[in-house]
Amino acid sequence: MMSRSQRRTVEVFDTPSGLGGSHTVEVIDDIGHGKVRVRVWYGRATATGWEAWKDWDGYTFDTSRDQLRNKRTMPLYKSR
Repeated sequence: MMSRSQRRTVEVFDTPSGLGGSHTVEVIDDIGHGKVRVRVWYGRATATGWEAWKDWDGYTFDTSRDQLRNKRTMPLYKSR
């Protein structure tokens, strides 16, 4: 298994932020009963890897699986 620093992509979803917008999140744990623990991805892909924006990047919280929308693969590196 690759470490986070070696991954080139991540499977993400959008979920409501509760602040009028949405967060881009990765499911990190299925906690049962339709609930999942997610990690917020907030930043941008660069040629050298993910540039985290500290406001939200890495924040984790629990949400309902039915709140996850727009499943996609997000690159962590930008093509040169």
